[in-house]
Amino acid sequence: MKNAERERSAGDSRDDIAWRHFPEFEKILSSEEPSPILAKVEKTCRQLNDILQTGSENDKERARAAMTAYGRSLDLLRQLTEMRDKATQS
Repeated sequence: MKNAERERSAGDSRDDIAWRHFPEFEKILSSEEPSPILAKVEKTCRQLNDILQTGSENDKERARAAMTAYGRSLDLLRQLTEMRDKATQS
């Protein structure tokens, strides 16, 4: 019985995602050029690179994972920006 309740509440949370708003993300995508966030990412990646050069093995592993995540985020931002630009051209 409890499993069914958990599944139902998990399903409900998936359904409500469609109406949620993400103001910071929407602000980034609505700007012509997301320069401020890119500057922050660049600064963070430089710091992560320093850790990759001088950190402990544990820190290096965490820095590699973070760099991968930032890279994927930038790829997603690029794709979304391209999609936005195509939609506004149509």
